[in-house]
Amino acid sequence: MRRVLISAVSLACAAAFLTILIAVAIWPGEAKLTAPLFCSSPATEPVVVSDTFHDSEGTSTNFTLYCVSDRGILTDEGFALPVLALFVAHLLILIALFLLAALIGRRTERSDGQFERLQDS
Repeated sequence: MRRVLISAVSLACAAAFLTILIAVAIWPGEAKLTAPLFCSSPATEPVVVSDTFHDSEGTSTNFTLYCVSDRGILTDEGFALPVLALFVAHLLILIALFLLAALIGRRTERSDGQFERLQDS
């Protein structure tokens, strides 16, 4: 049970790191992929806008997902919920990769064990 808990926490931390790295540092436009979850008719075109502010503490940048219609109707979807959706997607991808690696590891372990038994006979 402890191994499962450690694996789950490790995967969640890796997914959080991956989400922050990709959605904030590398490709903020990844939030556009969540548009089917947050953008509804008539505003269905996703746009990610970055706002940079300069103050006494330094420079900060905020990202916001907007949904825009053909006629200019604009809805502000924020960035927290799209990033949370991306975190869940990244977590599911990492879980699938982890389970696939575990399955492949077990198959090679079984086949190695069977090979040794045949060789010893």
